[in-house]
Amino acid sequence: MTTITRKDEVSIITFANIPYDSESTFICSVFSAAARENVVIDMISKAPVSAESTSVGFTFDDGDMPKMLKVSNEVKPAKPPMINSGNVKFIIKSADMIDGVGFAENVFKALAAVKANPILITTAVDEISVVVRESDSTDLEAELERIFA
Repeated sequence: MTTITRKDEVSIITFANIPYDSESTFICSVFSAAARENVVIDMISKAPVSAESTSVGFTFDDGDMPKMLKVSNEVKPAKPPMINSGNVKFIIKSADMIDGVGFAENVFKALAAVKANPILITTAVDEISVVVRESDSTDLEAELERIFA
């Protein structure tokens, strides 16, 4: 059985050009500052190191935007973070994903069918979480329900 959960009002913040030699220290400072501000961090995505730098991004509730702006000012990134708010997250969860094949293919078929570009994707053993623009969410939700029904 596959369940599809929708969460509205999702923001993403991405810190780019993090020097590789201070990557863990910087990311820890971001997460520590967010914890002090009581911001719940959800999906986390880290890019592979490229040219001695990397980037890290994560989601949080739109309502916590003022707190995340405070965090960004506190950690003083080398480059201002990219922030995208007003998005929708879908969690597609199924035990079939553990040992089955084609699960990710079906998620991307749904995205392609409605021409929705994912902003952020993370996975776990039995789920895929994908964030899309709010304007793409209604069509994507219907297509995911159709494919996984």
